[in-house]
Amino acid sequence: MTDPTDDRITVLMCPDYRESNPYQSELISALETHETEVTATDGGWAFPLLTGVHRHGMPDVFHIHWLDRFVTTNRRFPAVMAGLLGFRLIFELILLRALGVRIVWTVHNLLDHERATPRSELAIRHVVARLVDRLIVHCEEAVESVEETYRLPERVTKCVRVVPHGNFLNVYENNISQSSARERLDLSPDVPVIAFFGLIRPYKNVPTLIKTFKRVSGNARLLVVGNPRNEDVANRVRAASIGDDRVHTILKYVPNDEIQVYMHAADAVALPFDSILTSGSAVLAMTFERAVLGPIMGCLPGLIGSEGGYLYDPSDDAGLQVALRKAIDNREQLREMGQRNREIVQAFDWDQVAERTRNVYTLEEACLNDRICRRPFIRDEDRS
Repeated sequence: MTDPTDDRITVLMCPDYRESNPYQSELISALETHETEVTATDGGWAFPLLTGVHRHGMPDVFHIHWLDRFVTTNRRFPAVMAGLLGFRLIFELILLRALGVRIVWTVHNLLDHERATPRSELAIRHVVARLVDRLIVHCEEAVESVEETYRLPERVTKCVRVVPHGNFLNVYENNISQSSARERLDLSPDVPVIAFFGLIRPYKNVPTLIKTFKRVSGNARLLVVGNPRNEDVANRVRAASIGDDRVHTILKYVPNDEIQVYMHAADAVALPFDSILTSGSAVLAMTFERAVLGPIMGCLPGLIGSEGGYLYDPSDDAGLQVALRKAIDNREQLREMGQRNREIVQAFDWDQVAERTRNVYTLEEACLNDRICRRPFIRDEDRS
């Protein structure tokens, strides 16, 4: 039973992706220093949110991340299944609200990147956005994207809050020099190196990056490092890299303590994604003092801009090739861009991220929907 004078907030965070993504681990650790008790849960398959509550107790706040986890499926008849899963999620949210639980949703992406059932998923997200007490996005640019994509009325738009994505300064080892990193990878110290790093999924356009790089002349290298989502993706990457020994592929899971080797071997990190809102990959590159190449999309314009890398119009067929050409021809400028990025990302301190997130949990700033946004926490003794 919670002491009514206690300012501590209890939070259930779902889904639990801590093993594959340090974002949640860092956020939870920081929140716990701000009188916030967080439990990450995957719940169950039948009713994931309610199962989480059954296992861990009724929280003050239910914080949802990566909504596609609840509304997409690889089963037969995916559109029908997505609709059923969506109704299930909406039912759970309505019930939790009726029980007095405040609901916060961090919108990491506008839709599932694989776009398995986009129309069904978009309809579900429209409803969910209107049911939650607060929506969190990671940059100002994302506010407008979320508002337009989900057709939010003014009362809901007023409940969107910007909380930056924290940095990875204390997550990964970062003590190797570029010369040592390149020596380990048998890369010359004198050539420009562009890297792709991370889980290789179709929307990240890695084969396109390779094919585009092959059209750029010069004594540069492309380093493609990451674990392919499946064998089909791996085969596409291998096929694209054939015929150019300037392309080096390392298709495997990379342990945390080896990430610094690939990051420091590169002069810039390429993110040729066809959809992006938030980018942990960009924050990772910035943490390791790398310049970034990517589309003018989502949070990248405000995060990278013209001083932290080379951004291109994704509708321009030559955009990526031009960005690669500029990066390869201006290696010294890439170093300056990387230094700028490191300075910028230092401001994304997890303690400040946690403080702002806790303010969202308490609904410290009222939004226009007074009935939802100004009701007090219902504590354990009030529910009994």
